[in-house]
Amino acid sequence: MIPGPELLAQLPESYLYFHPVKLAAIAVVFALWAVFAQWVDKDTVAVNTFRVLWNLIVLSTGAVATLAALFVPMFAAGFPIMVGLNLAVGVVYVLHRNKLVREEDRVFTLGHFRRLREQGFRGKKKKKEVVERVRLTGADRKFVPIPEDDIEREQYRLVQDLMFDALWRRAAIIEVLPGKDAARVTYTIDGVVMEREPLARPDADAILLFLKRIAGLNLEEHRKPQRGQIMAAIGEHKHKVLVRTDGSTAGEKLSLRIFYNEADLKVPDLGFSPKQLEAVMALREVTPGLILLSAPPKCGLTTTIYSFTRTHDRFLQNVQMIEFEKEMDVENVTQRIFSTAEGKTFAEQLLKIVRSDPDIIVLPEVRDRESAAIACQAAVQKQKVYVGLVAVDVFDALRKWVTLVGDKNLVAKSLLAVGNQRLVRVLCTQCRQAYKPDAAMMRKLNLPADKVLYRPPEPQFDKHGRPIICQNCQGTGYVGRTGVFEWLTVDDGLREVLRRCTSLADVQSYLHKKGGLGLQAQALQKVLEGITSIQEVARAVRADGTIGEVPGTRSAAGRPAATAPPRPATPRAPAAGGALAKPAPGSDRGGPSRAGR
Repeated sequence: MIPGPELLAQLPESYLYFHPVKLAAIAVVFALWAVFAQWVDKDTVAVNTFRVLWNLIVLSTGAVATLAALFVPMFAAGFPIMVGLNLAVGVVYVLHRNKLVREEDRVFTLGHFRRLREQGFRGKKKKKEVVERVRLTGADRKFVPIPEDDIEREQYRLVQDLMFDALWRRAAIIEVLPGKDAARVTYTIDGVVMEREPLARPDADAILLFLKRIAGLNLEEHRKPQRGQIMAAIGEHKHKVLVRTDGSTAGEKLSLRIFYNEADLKVPDLGFSPKQLEAVMALREVTPGLILLSAPPKCGLTTTIYSFTRTHDRFLQNVQMIEFEKEMDVENVTQRIFSTAEGKTFAEQLLKIVRSDPDIIVLPEVRDRESAAIACQAAVQKQKVYVGLVAVDVFDALRKWVTLVGDKNLVAKSLLAVGNQRLVRVLCTQCRQAYKPDAAMMRKLNLPADKVLYRPPEPQFDKHGRPIICQNCQGTGYVGRTGVFEWLTVDDGLREVLRRCTSLADVQSYLHKKGGLGLQAQALQKVLEGITSIQEVARAVRADGTIGEVPGTRSAAGRPAATAPPRPATPRAPAAGGALAKPAPGSDRGGPSRAGR
């Protein structure tokens, strides 16, 4: 049916269903909301807050507000709802993000409007001068340039300051522990925890966010542990840096592990005495057999095991390693990481490696009896096996290994040698001080009474009262660490005692009768040679395997922590290899990893 003229006359004169002014007002608010949503998406990353959550809040609120403006029958009610919802979310987010940043980075404050008035809305903000002192390479192996964005630029500057200071001081571990208003910062230098100036909480969060981004970690994850890797270089000296994060009740913790020359160390670089080194190298080509390497926690055991692995010809021999966590890459060695996700036990994976017929098997850690027995059987039949074990001395290592394997005959048949170690700091040859020790003390230690020894220097100051800092050791008096070893080669007599003994006390009695220099005697020999000091030996070489604190220092958390000396205004770049460069004639640098397991 065709409508008549009367019906058509009743239609409105305009053919539009929406008032153009009202529609334009909704469009303007929607456009402002879209700009705000894009800014929130970017800003949540910059201030290290919950990106997904805030995006969800902003998008859902914007959608509800737009629908309200379009479908609420009365425009006078729907449009204010749209404006009010978007404005409320905007105010809440701005208040939230302003609490996470410093005063000069806050937005929509009096200071922010004052800066806008001075610079103008289109005026180009003068960028802070940022200098690249440490060349950073991300997990994607791409160079990290100086950012253009103001917030990221500030994050980059803070990371540069932290990394350069740590490398200059030869720190092996950097820890940033969050607090309510500030973050505690510690360096581990030559095995000693040093307190640094605390960071403001926003600065600490900025460093954490930047390092997580370039290390390829999940920016949204703040609770579960994460691990990534970057490279830091000063000149030609490149350092691998492991980036670890972990959640806590106070916030997200950051730990950086810096590697110096650990990847180049071999057995002769570790600190064995000439006689010990001869015995160790004599066993290098002995096959089959098992060598048990041991140390207390954080005394360089992992680094020593890696160094023994590198001593073999890995291009002519098939070397395979299975680890719970990989610390370093070893060239031409098959390194497997044990994971329960594969549905197999450690013993099953080890047995698979044994059946592949390698020449050498390396086990930095063994935790169960079945795996220990498989390692011993492989060492009896064909393979050379290295095993790491936490123990305070050679006898403790032997006792724990016999208990773990559960078969004295198997242990006696497979074992070639047992080693135990400590790490002592090496005196700086450029500032160490010679002194004549007390004769009575020297006689008590069975040392020559007329011997001249060395110790770290006393604090020195210039005419203005400022401390004089040695540029070689950065004022600590020590440069690097070296190993002190107790080495027991298993002979036929010890094998017979192991087979027939009714208790491990018989083994201990045999070892005492056999004699030999223990850990303390080996450490005192290094004191006589001017390598370390008596104070350092007393701190680092203890019978119970613990490590003493640096005298007169203790951190707020109760654990040992010295205070790092002030850094000169223009320090020189870190030396090649940091504190772990290989020892050379006349050099004071050398030794295993400062932060070994």
